[in-house]
Amino acid sequence: MSGMITEPLKEAVKYWWLSLVVGILSLVLGFWFVVSPLEGIYALAIIFIASFIVVGISEISFALSNKKSLRSWGWVLTNGILSLAVGLILWVLPSESPLLMIYFVGFWIMLQSIWGIGTAFDLQFMGIKGWGWLMTLAILGVLFSILFITMPKFGGAFILTIAAVSFIMYGLFRIGLAMKLKAVKNDLEK
Repeated sequence: MSGMITEPLKEAVKYWWLSLVVGILSLVLGFWFVVSPLEGIYALAIIFIASFIVVGISEISFALSNKKSLRSWGWVLTNGILSLAVGLILWVLPSESPLLMIYFVGFWIMLQSIWGIGTAFDLQFMGIKGWGWLMTLAILGVLFSILFITMPKFGGAFILTIAAVSFIMYGLFRIGLAMKLKAVKNDLEK
């Protein structure tokens, strides 16, 4: 029984150092966002461009494949088309992408939040409990999207700060995970 457990575990911790590498790269990227915010915003613009395109294609596919069973499939389709369009516009205008990204993110959050309000009403109509929390979060999304749109410096700083903190926290997690995996590897070798 012990051999059945330890062999897969030995294989799993064999490459513990990969988690360490990912953690260090994530930390470097997070601190780079803090030290070089302008370059960081351009890097995030590239990530957002790819994200909008992938999300758009995914939502269009989801809406079309579920149009018979999903009551609000038209909203999902519209959201997918808008996301894809935003991604393509940002791709075509790379020099304006950081500022456009902030505005598009603001409008995208607003549209998603409005869709969320509609979805919360659908859940209420179906008698599903907890819809009020979703409604509250969607309304907060609308309010924050207005901040993005009316104060682009706030939006850019917010996006960059969240990205920096996220990469730093993820990097610390991966380094901690690597240390734990290495300890398990060392224990298994004894």
